[in-house]
Amino acid sequence: MSTVNLSAEQVRSTIERARGTALTLGIVGLIVWATGLFTHRDLAFQGYHFAYVFWAGLGIGCLGMALLVHVVRGKWGQPLVRIFEAGAQTLVPFMIIFFVPILLGMHSIFEWSHPEAVRNDPIIAFKAKYYLNLPFFLVRMALYFALWGYLTYLMVRSSSQQDAAQDPIEAEFISRQRMTPAALGIPFYVLAVTFFSVDMSMSLQPHWFSTMYGFIFATGFGLTAMALATLLVLLWREVPPYKGLVHFEFRRDWGNLLFTMTVFWSYVSFSQLLIIYSGNLPEETSFYLRRNMGGWHPVSWLIVIFHFFVPFFLLLAPRTKRIPRQLILGAVILLAIRVIEMFWEIKPAFSEVFSISLYDVAAFVGLGGLWFWAMFSNLLKRPLLPQNEPRLQEVPHAH
Repeated sequence: MSTVNLSAEQVRSTIERARGTALTLGIVGLIVWATGLFTHRDLAFQGYHFAYVFWAGLGIGCLGMALLVHVVRGKWGQPLVRIFEAGAQTLVPFMIIFFVPILLGMHSIFEWSHPEAVRNDPIIAFKAKYYLNLPFFLVRMALYFALWGYLTYLMVRSSSQQDAAQDPIEAEFISRQRMTPAALGIPFYVLAVTFFSVDMSMSLQPHWFSTMYGFIFATGFGLTAMALATLLVLLWREVPPYKGLVHFEFRRDWGNLLFTMTVFWSYVSFSQLLIIYSGNLPEETSFYLRRNMGGWHPVSWLIVIFHFFVPFFLLLAPRTKRIPRQLILGAVILLAIRVIEMFWEIKPAFSEVFSISLYDVAAFVGLGGLWFWAMFSNLLKRPLLPQNEPRLQEVPHAH
């Protein structure tokens, strides 16, 4: 058995308190949001849609990062992997249950769900015939969550078997055996995320399209998950089982991975902008035109500054990885700008003029509170660190 200290009563009590707070915030937030169903129905469903895409995306990102950790078997991922697995477990059945309001509010959210829009718009009519129709939409959603749920089940089952292994050889065999389904699952995972982003976000403006959109969302989801896991472990670094574990080598790898994902997200996002700008076709430029008028232009610049320039220079500096508080700051900045970026992706489809409604905030806080409650509940069901894991016992060394 592993010699890593797993007597984590202090951090577990912290998680228990956070879980209770999250549940309270979740219930209160959703109650406030529900009042909008009687007064501002469209606004309420549109706010819920934004919240759902963000929090479901965080769970999807956690699954993607868990698959990555199990494929590369890097030492850097071991302190984070239980958070990734716990976040991935929120997808089924939690996010499936909370998909119901999306179905109830289809007409308030998706233009293509209106029969008159299909009749009067030849482009929407063509897309509705082959893709943008409710029956096929439901089939696709069922396939996405079935795939994500199955991959999560395989990863969690295998890591639990490794926890229960009787000797190091058996534990190592189970760990290596897990690489195959994780590696095979990643291409299907990326395809599912791509189509999920098309269905839930790009189809809000059914005349617009981009072949890079799925990569932007997949990278963004993974970046959000990585920033959250890094933040939590750094906040818990002074209590068992993390005390004495979160050394510079780990922090350097986490900071470098956050830096890499930030740069890749920026590269793909800028490439999409550059290609659309160069083509200058009305059906493509509509996305950016809407987000550069009516008060949305400052938000666009906010994303440029805090989703690229600030984290680029902050995470590039070696000092950031040496000082935990600076890496915490970097993770907080990334999490905050990820919320703003997702709001910028979705909200302009509903409102050409910049606005934040009470129901946007209430749905975000409510669904987010319940997401954290579910994630923390999953996290407490197993040891906070993988057991029988020799990579956690290795002496830190420089590459």
